[in-house]
Amino acid sequence: MAQILYAVSGEGYGHATRAHSVGAGLLARGHQLRFLTSNRTRGYLRRYFPDRVSDVFGLRTVYNEGRVQAFRTVMHNVSHAWSSLGPSNTALRRLLRKFQPDLVITDFEPFAAFWARRLGIPFVSLDNQHLLTHCELDHPPGFARALFHTYLTIRMFYGGAKRYLITTFIDVPIRYHPTTLVAPILRPAVYRKQARQGEFLLSYKGGGGRNDAMRRALESCDRMPIRAYGFSKSGTRGHVTFKPTDENEFLNDLASCAGVIATAGHSLVCECVHFEKPMLLLPVEQQYEQIINAYYVEKLGFGRSVSRLDAAAIDDFASCLELHRSAMAGIPKATIDPILNIIEQEIP
Repeated sequence: MAQILYAVSGEGYGHATRAHSVGAGLLARGHQLRFLTSNRTRGYLRRYFPDRVSDVFGLRTVYNEGRVQAFRTVMHNVSHAWSSLGPSNTALRRLLRKFQPDLVITDFEPFAAFWARRLGIPFVSLDNQHLLTHCELDHPPGFARALFHTYLTIRMFYGGAKRYLITTFIDVPIRYHPTTLVAPILRPAVYRKQARQGEFLLSYKGGGGRNDAMRRALESCDRMPIRAYGFSKSGTRGHVTFKPTDENEFLNDLASCAGVIATAGHSLVCECVHFEKPMLLLPVEQQYEQIINAYYVEKLGFGRSVSRLDAAAIDDFASCLELHRSAMAGIPKATIDPILNIIEQEIP
């Protein structure tokens, strides 16, 4: 069996849950595994793999009311890298020498990819971001600047992989090889959950969502009851029930709702497709990954994409739920074994 170092971005819940599923699958097949990560992902993975998670310096994205703050993001990372990057790289090199991995997997974590290239260790890229650089996409007009910044970042940090595995809910031509498109990788609890259709809408405000504007829009439309997560409040206001963050409660509501109103993070979009839940998506401004997710959800008929959420948009969405649901009917359910098989093929 192989020694595998799995490096995971510390930003975004989807990276953490994807690593959870893939890591558990590799361990079940007898491989020796260590995780390398930062920030929120570190805390998540230590809940499930307490003795297998090491620290690395992690980059952060700064948001303000639904918009990426590019300058503040750069300044935040530069100021923290000044004192933290050197010790982090020293610890990472020490880990690589001690653990001696046969293969490095990187899920949008740049520093393990850099040192794997530098030390001649084969590495595999497994993420959804490389869809933007390695595939032929239809690009919506008006986002050239966001696309350029995203493309530059991905190409700068993650070149040289033995294979690029791109987890995605769409099927598009590949531009660069060796690249393989794989089915969405969902958190373990999703695979065990059965979908059913309820009579309420589920709303989720991600980390970059517009808190006040989104809340006002939800409260202004009384077409259907709404259960809302991710807001800085709890309790019921009219037809909206604001609920505290709870992974199990949220997943139960996701599996049983009539449709979802949310930002356009990849993980939640893929879970909605898996459960055949129509989506009304409000992508985070200047985050091109979310813009593409929302664009293709609308293009495929799975839901709607809006730049501004209001009562009219919610009402229109609620009137078309069955139409969007039928567009997702019959899509094969995601499973983890095909991805594990491909990773094992890349072990030297």
